[in-house]
Amino acid sequence: MGCVAFTMSGICTFSQAFSGFSNSLVILIFSMLIVGDAMMATGADWVVGRFAVNISRNNERVFIFVAALVSGLMSMWMANTAVVACFLPIIASVSRTSPNMTMKNMTMSVTFGAMYGGSCTLVGSTSQLAAQGLMGELTGIQFEMFDFLPVGMIMFASFLLWEQLIGYKLGLRLWGDRQHEGIRYEQLKSVSVDIEVTGKNRKRPIFAAIFICMIVSFIFKLLPVQITALCTALMCFITGCTNPSEAIRRIDWRCVMFLACCMGLAAGLAATDLGKMMGHAIITLLGSAPNPLLFFAIVVTVVMFTSNFLANATTTVIFTPIVISACESYGFNILPFCMGIVYAANLACATPFSHAQITMTMVAGYQFMDYVKANLPVQIIMLALMVAFVPMFFPLR
Repeated sequence: MGCVAFTMSGICTFSQAFSGFSNSLVILIFSMLIVGDAMMATGADWVVGRFAVNISRNNERVFIFVAALVSGLMSMWMANTAVVACFLPIIASVSRTSPNMTMKNMTMSVTFGAMYGGSCTLVGSTSQLAAQGLMGELTGIQFEMFDFLPVGMIMFASFLLWEQLIGYKLGLRLWGDRQHEGIRYEQLKSVSVDIEVTGKNRKRPIFAAIFICMIVSFIFKLLPVQITALCTALMCFITGCTNPSEAIRRIDWRCVMFLACCMGLAAGLAATDLGKMMGHAIITLLGSAPNPLLFFAIVVTVVMFTSNFLANATTTVIFTPIVISACESYGFNILPFCMGIVYAANLACATPFSHAQITMTMVAGYQFMDYVKANLPVQIIMLALMVAFVPMFFPLR
């Protein structure tokens, strides 16, 4: 609707408003969604999930650590929602069959592992790609594939440590007397997966080889990121790891459409100078020479608060043009500020509304205040880590 409005009002041309559909980032997200579909089609995701179950040896706290770590590593390369959709039935199965493990204790922690892992690479979440597209349209600056990794891994490791030392016990106090209340098993896919069929799937080793080649290409920059992703998707089709017609039907087209339209919105915003107007308003409020660290802290705090009530990618699209304009006026380095926006939008977790994958955890029967009480402390810790470490790796000036 935004792109159509820009076109009909004459703010920008049709070609400008819908230029995002030819943007290489759209090809990137589309290709990575196909790779994620191939992982599910070959049953590789289920194998990884069962590995987490087996290594935990019926110990709930060990399972939380291993499953959160594995879900985070998976989310670096595929959609968070797909990873969570893989683990929820596994968690439900484990909680039903083991008297020592309950769904409420495990679901939120494992899901948040996927959320933190998805913040470590350029392709880990739609927010990174939305910011990348907006930065490219407005400034020509681009993230590298692993720019998010150093600070992302620090926060990911901190989250895992938090869960083991404080988060697990905090959860027991919050919902200890209602462990089995409100769980909606009927909304979970059947966990009685045909292990014999998936266990004999001969495409798994092929997919594993393709996946490893993709990661190697990403790490050593053998090809541009978009070409690597597209080649990987094509190889998944050619080798039969996933069926093209079925993959096209299963993938989440909302991600593709949202990212493509974001590029058009960026063109419209550039044509209206709205970002510059908001940037000037910030300058009027904060003065002509604010401390860059203070400005960065204000930005990430406001973005994280907002993202608790809006989808993370939407929050990124709203704030990125405004902050870019302010940074250009102040002479600040745009890249770390946009990186802070992405981290803050992705890691907001004090309500069930901030991410689709967090909303999915409501099947475990959590109440609204459970999210606030359990996650607000760790959210504050992550804010402090962003302010401390992002400027350390990427100078603000």
